[in-house]
Amino acid sequence: MGKRAVKALRAAADLVWPADCAGCGRELANPLCPSCRLALLGPVERREQGAPRLVPADGGPALPTWSSAWYSGEVRRAIVAWKRQGRGELEHELRRAIARTAEAVARVLAPVSREVAVVPVPSRLVRRLTRRFAGTAVLAVAATQALAGAGLEASYADVLRRTATSREQTGRSLRERAAGREGTTLVKRLPPAPCLLVDDVLTTGASLLDAERALARAGGATLGAVVLAVSPAAASHLGMVADTGAGPAWVARRMS
Repeated sequence: MGKRAVKALRAAADLVWPADCAGCGRELANPLCPSCRLALLGPVERREQGAPRLVPADGGPALPTWSSAWYSGEVRRAIVAWKRQGRGELEHELRRAIARTAEAVARVLAPVSREVAVVPVPSRLVRRLTRRFAGTAVLAVAATQALAGAGLEASYADVLRRTATSREQTGRSLRERAAGREGTTLVKRLPPAPCLLVDDVLTTGASLLDAERALARAGGATLGAVVLAVSPAAASHLGMVADTGAGPAWVARRMS
């Protein structure tokens, strides 16, 4: 076998089963080493208070958003590898993380609504077409299964879409991201129950806020959101990180 053929086979093998950890680059730790896996599976907490677009200026309740990790270091590199570098083998790890978060959140949602529609926050059409997997839809399916396993009547509801005019957010400032998301989410049909939104990362909160507002205009109610990780920039002014045991009455205020 020639050198070119060997090189091509190795490149193909790397695409199918890369040998390095997607978080820290440690060799022979595919797809995540134990340390990076622990960073992704941190404590499930409410982390929305530092996201400027999720905290209303009028003092009303922000959208409750739960996560188990911060979007920095190894966690950020792993999510970027999944989203933009074709590391599809990370899907199992990320599904596991979002399912763990959703299972914890089920205890908060149960006193408010036993029925929950799990709604993925949609990506831009161009990004969906260029990915080899379904992005937030994959996470939402995992969250749905976890909520159902925890005893809720959970259903997957792909009811949102992004407008054709929505812009790519990579490399833009927090203010530009917020402005670029506003009014870009449309409702295809009304979900069958109060909604739990699912996204990959919380930065400004603009994507979640736009999805919540779109659902509200259509007559839907949003209980909260779960995400894989929260940007440290969104948490720079974090005033409160509540545990999952607090909040049923607080979440219920959003449905009144």
